[in-house]
Amino acid sequence: MDVGLVVTRIIHIVSGSFWMGAAIYLAVVLEPKIRSTSVDLERQLLNRISKLNSLWITSAAVVTMVTGMALVSTTPNHSFSDLGNGGWGTMILVGLIASVMAFVVSGMAGAFTAKLRRGLESGDATDEQLASYRRGLSTLGYVNAVLVVIAVGTMATARFA
Repeated sequence: MDVGLVVTRIIHIVSGSFWMGAAIYLAVVLEPKIRSTSVDLERQLLNRISKLNSLWITSAAVVTMVTGMALVSTTPNHSFSDLGNGGWGTMILVGLIASVMAFVVSGMAGAFTAKLRRGLESGDATDEQLASYRRGLSTLGYVNAVLVVIAVGTMATARFA
C-alpha cells in the first residue's frame, strides 16, 4: 500500500467534502436566511462571518485542487496525459474544469459579498444596488454549489468509468 497516496486521497476527500458542504450550506441555508433578516442584522452577520467563510472555503478549495493534481500524477496507471481520454480521463477532466469554474465563481461571490457589506456599512448604496448585490450573490452561490457537486460527482465516479 502506498501510504502517501492514501494520505493524499484522504486529505483530498475531506477538503473536497468540506468545500462542497460549505457551498451547499451557504447557497441553500445561510444566504437565504441572512436575506430574510433585518438590514442591521444582515450587516452584522456579514461583518462577522463573510471573511471567515471566505478563508475556510478558499483554503478547502485550494487544498482540494492541489491534492487533486497530486492524485492525478500519482494514481497508478494514470497521468495528466490521460485527461480527456477514456472514461477516467474524461471524468477527471470534467471534474477539474468544474472545480476551477467553481473556484472562480466563488471568488466572484466573494466580490459581491464585499460590495454588499460595504454598501450596508456605508449606507451609501441605494436599495436597488443592494438588491442587485443580493441577487448576484444568490445566483453565484447556487452556481458555485452546482459546480462543486458536478466536480465531486464526476471525480468520485471516475474510477468506475
